[in-house]
Amino acid sequence: MKRIAPMLALLLCSLILSGQQAAQQEMMEMTGTICNSKCVSQSGDRSVCDTSCKEKDGDAVFVGEDGKVTKIANPEKVKGMMGKHVKTKCKMNKDTGEMWLDYVSIYG
Repeated sequence: MKRIAPMLALLLCSLILSGQQAAQQEMMEMTGTICNSKCVSQSGDRSVCDTSCKEKDGDAVFVGEDGKVTKIANPEKVKGMMGKHVKTKCKMNKDTGEMWLDYVSIYG
């Protein structure tokens, strides 16, 4: 009996933590522009991608239609799509603030 209580407590904690991770990893659809982080500029209170920018040193980011910039966790998925308007299915990592792209297609 003394062994069962700690094992149940450990199991309960594991279930709670896995439930929190599952909630953070909810799949969502978004549209926006794939951009080099060095090509993002401000237009009023929104961020926009300068599609004429030729910079190569920055990170791949997603500039949503709402003007929010999010770093892409798997940039190999968007190779060749810089400056393109895309539709994506992704998971947001709330701990790092990055998005994991599951599916990306050129939109519009």
